[in-house]
Amino acid sequence: MRPPARRQDPLRTPLNDILGSVGAVRVLRILSDAREPIGRTQVARRALLNPSGVRRILDQLAELGLVEIVGSGRNQAVRLRPQHPLSEPLRELFRAERDIFDRTVEAARRAFADDMHAATAVWIESPAARSPGTVDVGVLATPGALAGAMDAVEHHFEKVGEENASHFFIHGYTDADRAAGGDQEDRLADVTLLHGWIPRRWRAEAAGPIVSHRTLDQHARRLAEAIAKSLPNDPSLITRTTEWIDKRLESASTRESHALKEWRRVLSQLSIRQIQALLIEDSERADRLRQSLPFPETLSPTELAHLMAGTES
Repeated sequence: MRPPARRQDPLRTPLNDILGSVGAVRVLRILSDAREPIGRTQVARRALLNPSGVRRILDQLAELGLVEIVGSGRNQAVRLRPQHPLSEPLRELFRAERDIFDRTVEAARRAFADDMHAATAVWIESPAARSPGTVDVGVLATPGALAGAMDAVEHHFEKVGEENASHFFIHGYTDADRAAGGDQEDRLADVTLLHGWIPRRWRAEAAGPIVSHRTLDQHARRLAEAIAKSLPNDPSLITRTTEWIDKRLESASTRESHALKEWRRVLSQLSIRQIQALLIEDSERADRLRQSLPFPETLSPTELAHLMAGTES
């Protein structure tokens, strides 16, 4: 759509400029959710936008008085300016948007926990080039169980679609589909896990990662919270994970070794309480560490399912 030929009074209609582009909406969504000032690079990463574009958007929002810069030099960060009259209403708007999504996801997780044993995993996929309001859902199962699992997912989402005015398009996958590659790689670039756990072989970097930073900020955080909760009752998990890291380092790539060594230092130098705090911390370092959680690799499928079930209750 072309920009309107005639402008409106900015005093009467300030949202025209504040919400004037999808990029601005994405940036404001990140800022409205941030508890503390956040770096420009982190805003760009979380909003899935180009850093140079985010810089322009932030500069414009700063000119409008909605965003303010905190700090200086390399420590410079940004936040919504609390004094702006639209700052809190915007937070409420994005909070309502997030609550709708969270309620939908949690309702699906509760339903699938009782009635999706045939599926290895169920997730919301990356947005496809479909009409507005269409949500793509992926189902991973064995070939023999796939049809029944897809029917069960479709049944559960019929009511959800009516409540949220959305249409859910169900995609079925088996292990063979991952190996084949193709256009499903785009749909699997950013997922929200609803049921089960995506196998490591589906997340292997060599095949193209199934999860993005934003996704890991969602369900890896959920896994990290479950691990943090379980550590006092099972401190042996630290020992097992340390042993797994030592063994994995023997064959790990340079990139993986860097992450594993950082986790090795964390597990050897911090107390259980400090590890718990780091797992659920809201910081760039914690975000990065959660993207390479080593704990699941030491758990059996049954242990992992039990651990994740504790987050769905």
